Amino acid sequence: MSDRSQTQPAVTVNPEAGEHRVVADPELLAACERAIEVTYERHPYYTARYSERGRRFSSSDSGWLARLGTADPDHAWGQVSWLAQVLAARGMPTVLLEEHLALLADQIRTVEGEQVRADGLAGLSRRLRRARLGSLDHDTFVELERDLEVRTAGESTQLPRAGLLVVSAVADELRGLEGVESSLLQWLADPEVFSPTWARAVRTTADRARAAASPVGVGQR
Repeated sequence: MSDRSQTQPAVTVNPEAGEHRVVADPELLAACERAIEVTYERHPYYTARYSERGRRFSSSDSGWLARLGTADPDHAWGQVSWLAQVLAARGMPTVLLEEHLALLADQIRTVEGEQVRADGLAGLSRRLRRARLGSLDHDTFVELERDLEVRTAGESTQLPRAGLLVVSAVADELRGLEGVESSLLQWLADPEVFSPTWARAVRTTADRARAAASPVGVGQR
């Protein structure tokens, strides 16, 4: 059995990544890849927007995240918060990292002796969820995600779970992560990428999410 505390440069996993350290154990790396597969199945947005280059960075980022499961919780949270800001500015609302951490935890839990690491990652996912729902409640997320699906039914250019991303981006902005909404909508509401009907519906969802965060908006729903 290999020493799972050993690490390797991220460039070993992704030639475009840097020298930061990622897990080296083959079983942990395989767990990371399984989690990535599920993440990409749940969120076609990744492939549609970031293509194969994004997939390679998912491998190096996941190998880095896997290390944090055994780190001091406060240090790990600081690192995850930093990554969440970096990714958000590139068009990835924090709900994506939140869900991926939960999936990483699930897959790493299947590796013998890695319960502590899995629990650490699951805890980080829960902290991201609490932060997200501190701006907009769960019912608002569900309502607006479903509303976008209904209003764009039949459109030839759709993206599953887009409503969740839009509402999460607004929630992120409300709690101080600047640029995530504009970065997401720059692509997701681009009428040259999607239909004009879809683009309008996406922007309407963002507007409704912002209104829901105010006393007036909540009262009008």
